[in-house]
Amino acid sequence: MTHSESPLWTLSIKYGSQQVETSLPPSATVLQLQERLQELTGAFVRKQKLIYKGKVLAASSDLSKAGLSHGAKLMLLLSDATAVATQGQQALQQQKKARQEEAAQRVRDMYAQAKGLGGAAATAMAAAEKSAAAAAAAAAANPAIDWQERKRAWEKTAIIALRDLGLSSLPADLFSSPGLSSARVADLSHNRLTSLPASLSRLTSLHTLRLERNALGDSGDGDGVGVGNQPKGSAAAAGEEEGAAAEGAAREQGREEARTTDAGLGLCWCAPLASLGSLTALHLDGNRLRELPEGVFGEGGMRALQVLSVCGNALTRLPASLGRSGALRLLAADDNQLQELPKELGCCSGLQELSAARNRIAALPEELGRLGALRSLRLDGNRIGSVPAALLQGCSSLASLSLHDNPITADQLRSTPGFEGYDRRRVALCNKQLEGGVLQHAGRSFT
Repeated sequence: MTHSESPLWTLSIKYGSQQVETSLPPSATVLQLQERLQELTGAFVRKQKLIYKGKVLAASSDLSKAGLSHGAKLMLLLSDATAVATQGQQALQQQKKARQEEAAQRVRDMYAQAKGLGGAAATAMAAAEKSAAAAAAAAAANPAIDWQERKRAWEKTAIIALRDLGLSSLPADLFSSPGLSSARVADLSHNRLTSLPASLSRLTSLHTLRLERNALGDSGDGDGVGVGNQPKGSAAAAGEEEGAAAEGAAREQGREEARTTDAGLGLCWCAPLASLGSLTALHLDGNRLRELPEGVFGEGGMRALQVLSVCGNALTRLPASLGRSGALRLLAADDNQLQELPKELGCCSGLQELSAARNRIAALPEELGRLGALRSLRLDGNRIGSVPAALLQGCSSLASLSLHDNPITADQLRSTPGFEGYDRRRVALCNKQLEGGVLQHAGRSFT
């Protein structure tokens, strides 16, 4: 897929088993990239070796002069086998250990109190051990995070990095600091988030938001609504039915609010997005979404959105309001349960790439023929038996149409009015790719 031009380049760096992504301007130096990686991985700059196409990059080189480009993939190696933890990482490890020791101490204290209680001793000890074990597990799963330290780093880099931290929720006011209003990129991917804090709406300069691989759209658990990422157990609450009942009531209230707000659709996570008028790229792949909200697209919402990726969810439809997204260039909705594509997509005059492979689409709306800028249409693995003539005739830029694993046959497609013009564009694209030594989409063409 082609990406729209951006003032920042997104780079992908493989570091051991991790895949780290970061964004920098083309004029940045390799040293600045290494400093960013030190913040993200804990690997000291002096131990880093960045390799691109088999060559070690010089720290003094600009990214553009080093031959990199938007989407480039690099490898990070260290001069020794291990990376030294940063002060922040060491602090997190110490806090985690302290929480576990505190839980063990509570067990010892309650054991001492239970002595001499007769028949109640065994019950009290069992309750204490269960509570302490739960607290220790919570401390291990949700390590304490120094949010203030992270905010200071975010303000310096304009990048909010929260990828792959195992977070199930975020503090409601996390993004309220005035210094974060200029943040350009937020990566909250690869966590367990079921909702987004309301303060996300304060990030009015944000242009890229990565939310893939979370649990957004899952309304079955209200624990993630408007609470911080902190363990909920405490020594005072151990064994007290009143505390457990209160906690259960809070969870139920959160679930009820989600049901009331979103009519059972599990869309409570989406509210802050409507305020992100500068957002150009939104990645929601691999969540639990069943529907996308109508109110966050187009005028009054994410009016600048150019890239929307919602692959790997459980979507049964796309909102008609997407047709008001005049800036949209790329829409990817593979691996969902879509029954159809909304006819309103025909109003997205700037749409260049549309991919909805492996869904349940049986027919295409004729309105798609209005997409004069559409270059690539990928619909493999659906139930399509025919292609409207208006699509082949009206999509004057279409040069890549992929319909593998559909009922339609090659003869049926060739007999559709407008196919000859499409086929000329397809052949011209293949020739151009052959001349350039890159045949990227040859395997995707229907014919």
